[in-house]
Amino acid sequence: MAFFSISKRPYVLIAILVLAVVAVLAVYYFFDPSAEGLFPRCRFLELTGYKCPGCGAQRMLHSLLHFDLVSAFRYNAYLLTLFPLMLLLLAWDGWTRWLPKRWADAAFVTLAVLFVVLTLLWWLLRNVFGW
Repeated sequence: MAFFSISKRPYVLIAILVLAVVAVLAVYYFFDPSAEGLFPRCRFLELTGYKCPGCGAQRMLHSLLHFDLVSAFRYNAYLLTLFPLMLLLLAWDGWTRWLPKRWADAAFVTLAVLFVVLTLLWWLLRNVFGW
């Protein structure tokens, strides 16, 4: 007999995932990415000199964990505003289960296209205006 039964494995995987997320958040809380050398750098920025849509995300997360919303917004406004939108999308996913399939599919495609367009627009604007 296995130590874990098949029915309990999802809970074990979820527990491992939660512990991993907590560990990563603890690292970002205790170590400042702008001061420490252990964090990865953006290869796109190093190669091209232009910021990618995710540039500043590590510093933003560090600032966010310290409740410094102004600095977090300065590091990456797009990703900071994307967090609440992701929560809305999760709620939307639950709500669209009650809609007819074709409406739910159309809503998903619309939101996916909107996300891609907003990401490309952020990428362009942050490099043109230096955001």
